[in-house]
Amino acid sequence: MVMTMAASLLTGCGGSKNDKNSEGDTSKSTVAENAGESTGLPEMTSDEITLTYVHFDNDPLVQFLAKKFMEKYPNITVKTQYYVADAEYNNTLLNMVQTGDTPDCFMILGNCDFALSNGLLGDMTEYWEKDEENQAILPTINSAKMGYYGTDMKLATPMKFFPDIVYADKAVFDKLNVEMPPTDWTWDQMVQSFKDVTSPDQGIYGFNQFHSIVTYYPIAADKNCIGEFGWNGESYDMSYWAEGVNTWAELVNGKYHAPYFDTDEAEAWLGDRTMWAGYSGKIGYQLDAFWTYLNLFDTADYRSKGMEFVPYTTPNVEGGSGNKLGVFDFGGISSSTEHPREAYELLKFMGWGVDGWKAKLEAYKTVTAEDGTPIWQQSMPAPITTDEDIWSEFTQSYFPTANRTMDSVVDTRTGEAIASKEEDEKYGTYWDDYFANCKNVIPFGDTQIPGFADFIANAYAGIEDSVLNGGNASDYIEELNKKAEEAHAAAMEAIEEMYGK
Repeated sequence: MVMTMAASLLTGCGGSKNDKNSEGDTSKSTVAENAGESTGLPEMTSDEITLTYVHFDNDPLVQFLAKKFMEKYPNITVKTQYYVADAEYNNTLLNMVQTGDTPDCFMILGNCDFALSNGLLGDMTEYWEKDEENQAILPTINSAKMGYYGTDMKLATPMKFFPDIVYADKAVFDKLNVEMPPTDWTWDQMVQSFKDVTSPDQGIYGFNQFHSIVTYYPIAADKNCIGEFGWNGESYDMSYWAEGVNTWAELVNGKYHAPYFDTDEAEAWLGDRTMWAGYSGKIGYQLDAFWTYLNLFDTADYRSKGMEFVPYTTPNVEGGSGNKLGVFDFGGISSSTEHPREAYELLKFMGWGVDGWKAKLEAYKTVTAEDGTPIWQQSMPAPITTDEDIWSEFTQSYFPTANRTMDSVVDTRTGEAIASKEEDEKYGTYWDDYFANCKNVIPFGDTQIPGFADFIANAYAGIEDSVLNGGNASDYIEELNKKAEEAHAAAMEAIEEMYGK
């Protein structure tokens, strides 16, 4: 039970005032279509109600989804409120709560502690655990009890999924006559490949990273790890973290990593200290986000420079977990909503549900942003449902495949297929293997582990630099374990104050 103090703040649902960036409030549909509700769940209300959803997602997409939801449930009016994903998002959400303008469901920006310590999240355990559709989602969401945060309550869940990608520039491998590694590669094969594709004489570096191999290694190596830095749900084991940091430092000091952005070394390398290494055509690998392919690497600009990036999952470790790093954006229902069952269904439709994803696939093909950019090229996520039809349509619509059974979507700006026959032939196997192996996901620690963000902010600064300058990460294991678990304990105390034990 949420404490009385928190409940007094979390009054009212639906509606909003003048502090929003944008709002969608579409008229209710007259078409009744309540088929498809998951068995085992309480029935949806037939009363006329209004639900409000606050988010930092793609706004044209969310407005489209709201219309589709109202077509399915014509007695429900959905109001959507979009806010930029910046430092003010959480402040805005808290201000809404304090002024009685609380949304019924919302996305969580960044670390989980804000929503938990303020008692914003409602308990949706009954709906989650009775919803049979939730057995057909990315498996680690349930096995790692994501969104329970060490309690017996399902308080939040992943809404958006961006599997991480280690992009290999096939053109660089061909230029150097270096063999591409297998797509089911191991950690050791990845490290060796970084070295093999480094050519100082030609100004080519092995890799550049947006996301770090420091994060990759514990997730891949530790069978018990369900979060960053060796988190197992109760405590940390940072021995694998230390191995990852030491390997990273060896690679950087060995000049296998590209010069860092805006440094003298970068200027000497490219003649432009602020050029992104991923745009240079002089790296073997770019460790980056899922959206980078459609947003950048698959555009005419990058293709014209001769780059041919193909995807690899984060690597396996022999005897390890088989899990991969991925980005999750979480969401939850409000602890003060008057309509928790309906708020859950709206959250599901906006996030992981099959019906919602059917609507998303329609939207990605038809909806454009104000500037004319199709929304599939604005950080489109991958499905959380494991529904085969959804995944097949999603992957074949936008990515190369060696097993095409349906046409790729046509880019309305060029009149050409997003994935051409030539791309299918050259890159299809890489994408097929990638999508087959990216679904056992562990996210970044701040979204899943109470206290993790506080630990990073107050105890971790300077550690990696120290190792880079000759230190051994193993020397920090005991100290960091202690500080990380202290931060977690403090965060759990705050959760217990709001939700009880």
